[in-house]
Amino acid sequence: MSELKKLAMIGNGRMGTRITGLAGDHGFETSLVLGEHNNVKGDGITPSSFSGIDAAIDFTHPNAAMTHIHRVLETGTPLVVGTTGWLTDANRETVEKLIAKHDGRLVYGSNFSLGVQLFMKLAREAGRLLGNAPGFDASLHEVHHTGKADAPSGTAITMAEQFLAGAGKKRNTSYGTPERGLPDTDSFRITSQRLGGVFGEHELRVNSDWDDITLSHKALSRDGFAAGALKTADWLINQKPGFYLIENVVEEVLSGSR
Repeated sequence: MSELKKLAMIGNGRMGTRITGLAGDHGFETSLVLGEHNNVKGDGITPSSFSGIDAAIDFTHPNAAMTHIHRVLETGTPLVVGTTGWLTDANRETVEKLIAKHDGRLVYGSNFSLGVQLFMKLAREAGRLLGNAPGFDASLHEVHHTGKADAPSGTAITMAEQFLAGAGKKRNTSYGTPERGLPDTDSFRITSQRLGGVFGEHELRVNSDWDDITLSHKALSRDGFAAGALKTADWLINQKPGFYLIENVVEEVLSGSR
């Protein structure tokens, strides 16, 4: 039996706990868990605490993500980021500079579920086929548990981007339901709902006067997200320095995973 790789888990919430629980099934031993009690402002991430760590996974809060990314890249540890709501053009530029400076490796994903990544490809194809069809309009609705910090979800934003990329056109994206008046049909609308303990539901709906086409995905547990993050961490260890998006490398991750 091969020796287990050492994992640092940043975040001990619902996702962090599940990743820790499944780590052994994917060739990892969780050697370090950092939560609010031992990682105030990222001070738990140091060259000493990360000594011998093969990979790190971050599922925390968007306000803390950049601090964690900065500190982990400084240690030279490959990092998988599942935290959403932090990626802006400015932050991406900062991260790319840090990666270049430290020969770092980072994968960001708004969702690490295989099923969701396949859904993303279907959304892009739907955009290609129907995104410019006269008389058709599209929107997306997502539902998550009440503890989720960001809305709309990062997954919903990425799905909208995939649909519009498939259509090959620029279009504004709007969030939420207008309080009054007619909706803006020139924008792609995302609506959100927070309900109980829902793991994650996404529905892409394309409608016309004659048809109502729905593509939907419902997560049945957190295991799919956790397993995907662990597979990605295992893959990232052997990659060249760079900033990767899971939707662009998912086939490589799956073919190269245990």
